[in-house]
Amino acid sequence: MTNWNDAGLSVSSRSKRGSGAVLQALPTSIRSGRRIFSCTCPVEIGENIDKIGRYGYAQAMRFIMLIALFAAQIAWGGAVRVASLHPLLSEMARRVGGEDVEVVDLFPPHGELHRFEPGAQELAAAVRSRLILACGKGVEPYLGALREVFSAANPPVRVLELGDAAPEVMTPEGSLDPHWWNAPENMKRAAFGLALALSEELPEQQEAIRARLTAYAQAMDELTREARLALAHVPEERRTLVTEHAAMCHFCAAFRLHPIAVQGAAAEGEGDMASVAQLTRELRRRGVRRVYAELREAPRFLQNIAAAAGAEVGELSMDGVAPGQPTYETLFRNNLRAVCEGFLCEKK
Repeated sequence: MTNWNDAGLSVSSRSKRGSGAVLQALPTSIRSGRRIFSCTCPVEIGENIDKIGRYGYAQAMRFIMLIALFAAQIAWGGAVRVASLHPLLSEMARRVGGEDVEVVDLFPPHGELHRFEPGAQELAAAVRSRLILACGKGVEPYLGALREVFSAANPPVRVLELGDAAPEVMTPEGSLDPHWWNAPENMKRAAFGLALALSEELPEQQEAIRARLTAYAQAMDELTREARLALAHVPEERRTLVTEHAAMCHFCAAFRLHPIAVQGAAAEGEGDMASVAQLTRELRRRGVRRVYAELREAPRFLQNIAAAAGAEVGELSMDGVAPGQPTYETLFRNNLRAVCEGFLCEKK
C-alpha cells in the first residue's frame, strides 16, 4: 500500500464519479432515430455548432458531447488519457503521470484565461479522457455543465478541480482570488490530489507515481525557499505589490506582501477620477516603484496611473499562460525576478 505522506504532503483529496449510460442520456429525438445534425462524427461537430446556438451554451455543450461520447465508446483503452483546461495543469500531469499518461491540452496556446470556453473542437478532443483537470475556484464558469456532460460517459469521466486543495485567499476588496497557482505550495497540494486520482486509474504504477510526485513536490519547495530568500531583505514599507487585476494575492499571502489591484481600487473606466486620485496618492505614499500588467501591452488606464504615481510598468504572468515559459519553474522564477527588480528599481 502506497504511503502518500512519504511525499511530504498532508492534504486531503476528493474525487467524484458520475454514472449513467450514454444511450439513455441522449435526447429522445436521437434515441428514436430522428436526425438533428447532418453528422455524428465528433470532428465534424465544429461545422454545425451554429445550428444549436439558440439552445444556450450549456445545453449545446451537453448535446455535442453526448454524441461524441456515444460515438467513441469502442475507443477506450491504452494509456490513461487526461484532458487539461490550463497549461500549468497539463505540465503537472505530464510530470506526475509520466509515460503512462497521455495529456490532451484543451486550452489554446495563446488563449486568454478568463475568456476561454471549450468549443466543439476542444470537446471532441477530450473524448476518451478518464480525467479532466480544471483549476476550479470559479476560473471555469462552465464547469458544472462540463461535469454533467462527462458523467454520462461509460465509464464516467472525472472532472478534478485541483484548486480545491489550495486555501482560499481573499483580495483587498473582499472577493476570492482564484489564481492559486501563483504560490508553489498550492501547486504541491494540487499535485498530491492529481497523484491520488492517477493512482486510482493506474494502481500498478502507484510507486512510480509517488516517486514522480516526490520530485515535483521537492521542486516546488525549492521555489518557495528561493522566493523567501529573494524577498527577505525587502523592507516592510516597500512590500506592496501593485497589479492590473487581483491575481497575485496567493503569491502575496505566501511571501508576506501587500497586494493592491488597480482594477479593484480605481474605477477609471467609469469616469471615477476621485478613486483614481486616491489610488495615486496611496501608491506615492507607499513608495511604489513599479506596477504590473499581464503579459501583454499594458492597458492605458494602468499606464496613466503608473505615470501619475511616478512608477514604471512591468509584466507578470499572473494567469499562468505564457507560451514562451515551458515550465512552472521558469514562469515562477521570471515572476519572482520581475517583482524583486520592481522593489529595487529607482523611483521616477
